[in-house]
Amino acid sequence: MQTETIPLWSPAPGTRRELLVYRFGSDASTGPVAYLQAGLHADEWPGLLVLQHLIPLLTKAEAEGRLKGRIILVPFANPVGMSQNIFGYVTGRFDLTGRGNFNRNFPTFNVGEFEIDALPDDLGPGFREFLKQSLQSRYPDNETDYLKQLLLGLALEADFVFDLHCDDYTAAHAYCADFQQAKAAEVAGILGFTHLFTEPLDGVIAFDGSALKPWYDLLAATGNTQLAAEMPLAMTLEYRGQIDVDDALAEDDAERLASVLQHCGVIAGVQPEPRFCEVEISPLQAVDTVYAPETGLLVFRRQLGERLKTGEHYADIVRIDQLPPHNRLALRARTDGVLMGLSHRRLVRPGDQIAKVAGTEALAHRRPGSLLQI
Repeated sequence: MQTETIPLWSPAPGTRRELLVYRFGSDASTGPVAYLQAGLHADEWPGLLVLQHLIPLLTKAEAEGRLKGRIILVPFANPVGMSQNIFGYVTGRFDLTGRGNFNRNFPTFNVGEFEIDALPDDLGPGFREFLKQSLQSRYPDNETDYLKQLLLGLALEADFVFDLHCDDYTAAHAYCADFQQAKAAEVAGILGFTHLFTEPLDGVIAFDGSALKPWYDLLAATGNTQLAAEMPLAMTLEYRGQIDVDDALAEDDAERLASVLQHCGVIAGVQPEPRFCEVEISPLQAVDTVYAPETGLLVFRRQLGERLKTGEHYADIVRIDQLPPHNRLALRARTDGVLMGLSHRRLVRPGDQIAKVAGTEALAHRRPGSLLQI
């Protein structure tokens, strides 16, 4: 294993942060490359522990000569967000300088700059070199944008990109681009994730989509079907809820993640048969993100993972400024689906996200290209 420490730009006199990167495997390897990072949202911690359990497995595989390719691992992807300790709470999701969500607004590429008529026979290395040179010519003007440029540059080396996150209180699930759902479902099944959400690469995109988008755009510009084979698989992996930082869970998750790397051809050797689970696939347009319509105490009547029917009463908002029996507002499902995510908040205000119900049919009120925000 090689360790690289990359200094970030100083945000204030006497202050400096750094990005830590671990590299496994030989630079001379011609095998597939995997990129893994955790903690891009710095208040999402289960993935950080999963990678801590994965590192010894990768170290052992490397010592035994079982790495067919390379692995780039960033154990904590957001030193900027991790410093956001405000009155005892790490916020870590949004840049406090006003530049928005840490998992949005990564550098973009104009594939028109690429000499399409001079495409090499092996598109992978040629296009990756173009992307690398394009990134190196950028001059971000702040620490956060520099961090995003570094992370995306590392991911663009890879054939497999796995960005580890978590939600509020939820079952383990994953996200992928809609045209990669077959490969992504195999990965989700090995991970033991019961749900896979698919999304288009139009509109708002997160880190995984940013690593995939230039390939997608080049395919659209050229129609070159070879790109389908060269294009990386990029996924966001949601490791349950924020408080699910548990060694037993993380150890099993790391073993499953190592099985994924074997499945992807990055690690060789005899391994136990992967433990597959059934995976339900939902387009994001079929996921109802529920927001509190009023202020009050949130009380759930149904449990995480239960199936709901349209119109089913699954939660209440208790209006504590009113008297019974008129102090409860019933929340009813707007679609058939699984109660996939619950808020940990119990005193809510209008506009607070309080639940997610994952169905299979597109919902009329969902706005395309907005991920799970609307």
